[in-house]
Amino acid sequence: MSQTLIQTLKFEADAIAAFGRALADERDAIRRQDFQALSELLDKKMELAQELTRATAAREAQMIALGLRVGAGGLLVGGMVEAAVAEAWRKVVFFAHKAKDANELNGAIVDAHLTFTQEAIQVLRQGGTPPNEMYGRDGRAQNAAGGVSLAAG
Repeated sequence: MSQTLIQTLKFEADAIAAFGRALADERDAIRRQDFQALSELLDKKMELAQELTRATAAREAQMIALGLRVGAGGLLVGGMVEAAVAEAWRKVVFFAHKAKDANELNGAIVDAHLTFTQEAIQVLRQGGTPPNEMYGRDGRAQNAAGGVSLAAG
């Protein structure tokens, strides 16, 4: 039975690593401002998340059958934990930490972009009050500068 658990843990570690690679691709697409790639990566991440959910459920069922559980600090506890099972589990935990860190980094990058965009909009609106607003919510200029046109023709 522990051989089956080892195979399941390897499958789960591979699934987590693939999710981590998708997060790295996402970060690269954000850096390049490639919104088409971001859209495609969202679909890929959803598929990977579903695969990971299935792998985790299979692993949890096998661990219960063997009398194992995850204890404090992410260590396996319960019955006798074979060295090969412990090593396979360490890989799952390692890739999970990497994926968590990558996800948090991507979230921070998106948050920084969002904050910058919100501040830029505020500046362009010059405080957001109607008499001083340069651009409205629809992106059109609110107050023409004394009727002067910047466009020729």
